[in-house]
Amino acid sequence: MRRILTLAAAALFWAATALFAQEGKAGLTKEVFYLMPDMAYGTIQFNDKAPARGDMNICAVDNSIRYMEHGTELSVELDDSIVSVTIGNVLFVPYEGVFLRIYPFGDAAGVAVRRNVVLLTDGKMASFGMESNTTAVSSIVSFNTGFHNISLEESLDIPYRLNETAFLYRDGNVMTLTKRNLTRCFPNTKADIEAWFSEHKKLSQDDVQKVLELCREWSEK
Repeated sequence: MRRILTLAAAALFWAATALFAQEGKAGLTKEVFYLMPDMAYGTIQFNDKAPARGDMNICAVDNSIRYMEHGTELSVELDDSIVSVTIGNVLFVPYEGVFLRIYPFGDAAGVAVRRNVVLLTDGKMASFGMESNTTAVSSIVSFNTGFHNISLEESLDIPYRLNETAFLYRDGNVMTLTKRNLTRCFPNTKADIEAWFSEHKKLSQDDVQKVLELCREWSEK
């Protein structure tokens, strides 16, 4: 009986794993893998050392900062010492272990978007032997990493799952997407926000395009 139950549990596990993998998409693209279209000149702000500058990008899979050195793509792990990253004119801020892309609306408020890309290998995120990196960084050219890069080339044939989530951003703080926080970000349109929620009841944080559209509209009034 115990053997039968064990086999049944195993069958259910593998069935669930197969279903999970099937829900993912194949053919990971550069546009999904990175948060910017290409590497561009940027600045990393730290809370305990001078800024680092150079051409860089951010990987959406592991949220590491990527840069090129002698023709090889290297990476730096996100840690608590990083305050923000600006690439071109795009600002990214760390939040709960990931980078959020900031879409500013006005001087103080904006929308912060988190992209979550999960590589599906037997229902688990591909780790590729990653290890924690605690290397102090003082300049872009001295970046060293203690973990293996998750490269786009390695990930091309791996199914993946992608979703994006919207938060609010005001005066350097990330806030959840609620009616109260929206009125804090856009106080001049409180009546419009109240009217929208009276009709629609809820604004989903997963509908990023709708959030951006509404916040742009409310910021321009």
